[in-house]
Amino acid sequence: MTEVPPKKKHGGSRAGSGRPRGRLNTLTEAEKRKALARGLSALEIMTDLMNHNYRRWKKESDKPEPDEEALMSKHKATLESATALAPYVHPKLAAVQHTGKNGGAIQFLDLSKLSDEQLATLEPVIAALAAAGAAVGADPEGEGSSSA
Repeated sequence: MTEVPPKKKHGGSRAGSGRPRGRLNTLTEAEKRKALARGLSALEIMTDLMNHNYRRWKKESDKPEPDEEALMSKHKATLESATALAPYVHPKLAAVQHTGKNGGAIQFLDLSKLSDEQLATLEPVIAALAAAGAAVGADPEGEGSSSA
């Protein structure tokens, strides 16, 4: 008798599975244009709402004696609409935490009190230290570790 190999417990990769290379997503560019032709996009609506709230807030703040409660209410509405719109308009910046050796504080040397002669003498020493640090895995570009 021949033995039947045991079945895998998890799917794994199979030939021909998944979306074929080069095939467009379900929502093609033509379909996107068709949807936009039917009316305003969500981005346009959010932008109009933000601008409307901003104009209301600006109008209230330009009054000689603005009503503080109305001003704060309009300010809050403007901020909320701008916050909702921001991720669609502005790129998210990566959070980077700069640290020194072993996660400690970054150490600085104040060279401002040195003379030009002293700086000229020190320059080759610092260059050699930087080169040696790069050889042993230091972070010569000062990028530190990122925390998103």
